[in-house]
Amino acid sequence: MSAKRLPRVEDLREGRVPWLTPPILAAALLAMFAGAAQFGFTAIAADVAAEFGQPMPEDPDDPLAQVGLALTTLGIGFAIVRLAALASLPASALADRFGRRRTLVAFAGLGLLATALAGAAPTFWVLVALLAVSRPLLTGTNAVAAVVAAEETDSGARTAAIAVVGGAYAVGSGVISVVRGLVDPLVGFRGVLALVVVPLLLLPLVARRVSEPPRYARVRSAGVARRRLGAVPRGYRRRLGLLCVITVGVGLIIGPTWTYLFVYGEGVLGVEPLGMGALVLAAGPTGLAGLLLGRWAADTLGRRVVAAATMVLGAAAAVLAYSAQTPSLVVGYLGSIVAMSAYTPSGGALDAEVFPTSVRATAAGWLAASSVLGSVVGLVAFGLLIDAAGSFAPAALAVCGPAGLLAVLYAWLPETRGRELEQTAPEPEA
Repeated sequence: MSAKRLPRVEDLREGRVPWLTPPILAAALLAMFAGAAQFGFTAIAADVAAEFGQPMPEDPDDPLAQVGLALTTLGIGFAIVRLAALASLPASALADRFGRRRTLVAFAGLGLLATALAGAAPTFWVLVALLAVSRPLLTGTNAVAAVVAAEETDSGARTAAIAVVGGAYAVGSGVISVVRGLVDPLVGFRGVLALVVVPLLLLPLVARRVSEPPRYARVRSAGVARRRLGAVPRGYRRRLGLLCVITVGVGLIIGPTWTYLFVYGEGVLGVEPLGMGALVLAAGPTGLAGLLLGRWAADTLGRRVVAAATMVLGAAAAVLAYSAQTPSLVVGYLGSIVAMSAYTPSGGALDAEVFPTSVRATAAGWLAASSVLGSVVGLVAFGLLIDAAGSFAPAALAVCGPAGLLAVLYAWLPETRGRELEQTAPEPEA
């Protein structure tokens, strides 16, 4: 089937901001719900350990005794929940078979429900199992929401729409983290997880505004052959392989940099908790500035150069953050927020624009799984290198430095700025 049979989006009404249409806003809200529910096992780890741990030994000053649950057990739980997100690959691929709307709403609903049920878990391993079920569904929600944003817009509005979805996911994560700080001392982790009931109740209202993107509807009605779950056409496998490697690199940068922030800031540099809280709070407007800058740059300079440059800058900022000085931590952490936020519009747009509509969600699933893999590998490698070197700085350089160099692979991908989806990735002949 040729690209000529797939006309451009026709439902962008005159006078309407093309990246703030109801379907895009609804997809962004679902991404925000997913971010709120997926705020991380680590955020409630201390309360979980205290709830399910054994009574403290005789020495109350032993820091390990204060944890409550064996660190090995807690670590295994972390790993299971994180690795469960790899299942977002087959989950996201379902959107190419059953439609964007149906898959997006189902993922959001089931993911939120599993998270809410985790608040009533009777044992630690039941909690881990429920969060492991919710993780790929919520990751898939965010991935398919980005696909909807890409398919609902033309080239000029696509980076803005993807920035809206990415920003909404970040807002959801940030809001639930702030709310947790307010209510956690009163209700514990169970009450925090129960807050997910709020977006779950709002889901039917938001779902009414989610519609099937015209591009996907046309491809579906044209009778494009269904492929094996997770498969992409031969002509697009090289693009997918390159982007998967790049996305692993992004995960290597983001995973350790943002996860070890409090451990390093408070435990190594001695920054007061209030100061660390202010740093995280500053990440909000900083990230928004990065999204706006990245959107402008991607539409002005091109997707490839901006994605590559911001990825390198993000890696450099991560190395700076762990260079053993408090000012470096502040500048490096906020610099990484700006860089990786600016990466989102260009990298996200390119991820969507180099694949045909019939497998775009499948490709998004591959990339989501690659991001998870990179984050997990980065966390493990970072921890091992810290133990071996006795310092954070060499670990950051060894993990984030090479990861940033993977940005050179963008040179082997096509530039998609100013071109429509059907031009950059036509449907292969049946």
